[in-house]
Amino acid sequence: MKIDGNELAIRQNDLDREGFCQEAMALKKEFLEQVRQSGDHCPCKEACPHHGNCFECVTLHRGHRDHLPMCMWDMVNERLHTLSRMTEGSLRTYEEQHP
Repeated sequence: MKIDGNELAIRQNDLDREGFCQEAMALKKEFLEQVRQSGDHCPCKEACPHHGNCFECVTLHRGHRDHLPMCMWDMVNERLHTLSRMTEGSLRTYEEQHP
């Protein structure tokens, strides 16, 4: 199952923003049920006792605040890429000039 960029979740988010809260909640429940039924959806390659248990994984990552769970890397990189493009990709130059 595709979780990242899921069309159902995107539609739910749009409905929520438009003020259609009941319809959005129904789609949210449907999306979450599909995720539950899809089996292992964790993209992390680490052999870890928390694999596939998002609650435990995210709670631990929030607790130690050292790095993000692997499942969030693509989303964060996508956002950083967009922000970097706003400054015409000058982040690398900035980092080189401000060690």
